[in-house]
Amino acid sequence: MSWLLLTQDFPPTFTGGIANWADDLATALSEAGERVVVLARATGDTRLHDQSCPYKVVRMHGRSWGRFQGLWAGLHAVGRVSRATRIVAATWPLATGILPLVRATGAWLGVACHGSDLTRLRECPEGLQKVAERADAFLPVSRFLAGELDRLGVSEAVPRQVLPMPLQIPVDPVIGRRSGLVMLARLTPLKGLDRSVSLAQGLGMKLTVIGDGPARAAVSGSGSLTMMGRLPREDAMRHLARARGCVLLPRTDRDGTGAEGLGLCLLEAAARGTPVIGCRTGGVPEAVGPGLLLDDPDRPALKRVRTFLLDPRSGEQARAWVKATHGPEAAVAALRAAAS
Repeated sequence: MSWLLLTQDFPPTFTGGIANWADDLATALSEAGERVVVLARATGDTRLHDQSCPYKVVRMHGRSWGRFQGLWAGLHAVGRVSRATRIVAATWPLATGILPLVRATGAWLGVACHGSDLTRLRECPEGLQKVAERADAFLPVSRFLAGELDRLGVSEAVPRQVLPMPLQIPVDPVIGRRSGLVMLARLTPLKGLDRSVSLAQGLGMKLTVIGDGPARAAVSGSGSLTMMGRLPREDAMRHLARARGCVLLPRTDRDGTGAEGLGLCLLEAAARGTPVIGCRTGGVPEAVGPGLLLDDPDRPALKRVRTFLLDPRSGEQARAWVKATHGPEAAVAALRAAAS
């Protein structure tokens, strides 16, 4: 048996949630003794990176990826799929082009769900309906996203297996002296950058923002705000490990669409013993775990936030919780169970 992982976003060019998830999942499967091939979008010269991976990476070439990504995935998968292949598509649009091969070979198909691939939809598109007719399982990364499948009317006959995040959890994270807050995100208008800035100012703490995007221009730098831009994942993790807390306070559009699917950065922070702060939007509460949920992120109770951040048990509880609920072993076990 072998695994074929289809993803548009993948390191080193992409460093966001789906890219890191795909890298982590392929690594987890490989370390568990599985044979893994990743089909990822070609983005410049990635040979050195791809050769360093513990699994095989095949780059997919094509144009107009927003529209034709399923087509490119299907074409590049030819000759790589058999009945013994377990296919995991990072998003449902990628799975649309693989359906003829799945039907012809009887291969198992699991379709992951991460966030805007579902939360931006007001109704179920034809492509998602066709994927649901042939998929063997949906693999949402949160219970909230499983509910989004139901909201869109996706057939309940297709099993839903919430997939734990396969992120690596450091055995003994090097922390040093903690200070300030960190926000790690692609800076879209819905990520709540303004809320994080306001919270840090109210607490009198420095805020380090890691990431880039259109919302970056909406705030101006100051002595208490550092805009780092996009960083390599290793550098971003070092900032998380040294922070007093990690904050993610996203919002939805006015019509209720576009909610955050989970919040990988909160889990990455918790894995390093960093307390996390979120709000009741989308799947964020599932990533906060025993951390602090703000009922009104626009008017946070600052005394409560200070007490939480200064309590040494906050980071200890976060790390213990993420070790018990996420990680490579948990993700591989859930994926194997779904594909059995």
